[in-house]
Amino acid sequence: MNPEQEAALIDQIAKGVSYAFRTPILRRPSDYGLDYEDVFFPAMDGVMLDGWFIPSKGSKKLVICNHFIGANRYGYPGHLEPWTGNGGFEVNFIEAYKALIEAGYNVLAYDLRGHGHSASGADNITGVGAIEWRDVIGSVRYAKSRADTSKMKVALHSLCMGCNSTFVAMEKHPEEFEHIKCMIALQPLSAAPFIERALIDNGVENAVEKFNERYSYYSSFRHTDSNAIARAHKVTCPTMVVQVKEDATTKPSDAQGIYDKLPNKKKKLLWIEGTPIRYEGYRYFSQKPAEMIEWYDANI
Repeated sequence: MNPEQEAALIDQIAKGVSYAFRTPILRRPSDYGLDYEDVFFPAMDGVMLDGWFIPSKGSKKLVICNHFIGANRYGYPGHLEPWTGNGGFEVNFIEAYKALIEAGYNVLAYDLRGHGHSASGADNITGVGAIEWRDVIGSVRYAKSRADTSKMKVALHSLCMGCNSTFVAMEKHPEEFEHIKCMIALQPLSAAPFIERALIDNGVENAVEKFNERYSYYSSFRHTDSNAIARAHKVTCPTMVVQVKEDATTKPSDAQGIYDKLPNKKKKLLWIEGTPIRYEGYRYFSQKPAEMIEWYDANI
């Protein structure tokens, strides 16, 4: 790789993780026979977020769900152009929500800022959690504010950027999460193994410094601002970490390191095997919800 190619690769990756991009909300809970309510509420800093409240009749338990970068509360239209580059298949979260509803859990699913129908913050810049943590706190506060959910037992179902956001929020404002019963942390991501996969494995020297320079140029953030492994010790509730083991964008040491640093002894590391495609992890519980239900049943 010559210097021009190296610079172009670093720029492409840094720019790609610096800005939110919207994908369409193709499906609704009603398409699956589920009653739901369109909701909206402010993030901690006032950015307006859109979502769904999907009730489970008679239930006193709530799961708050967010999503990965480029997705929304519905999922990800990876079967449609121009979004087919991550496996070529659809990620449909509503199938997982349906399983939760049928198992006796209410669901609050929301779009992070700059995604779905939620407003943009900071001119659509994303911090991969370094700014979106305010959305997580907004969702938790909204659940507390509703008469029908304020007394419910609450769990978090946080994915990738949404999970990094949750970790940062727990570090900054642990008091907001004292009532959270448990969490599923689906594919949280630390920058170092991501940079190693994308740049160091391609022969780029001083990759962390070079990446950080371009990332800060676009977003004003640094790669350490949302690092999951550095904040895992702040996640005090029972937590199941879920990760595609051979994920081509990171390394198993990241998920393992996050799991090892979780302080609560009630924790689990679930490896998804047989694929290098990260997006298989995002749709895992839509296809195989049993382990998700089992975790929440045991900890809420």
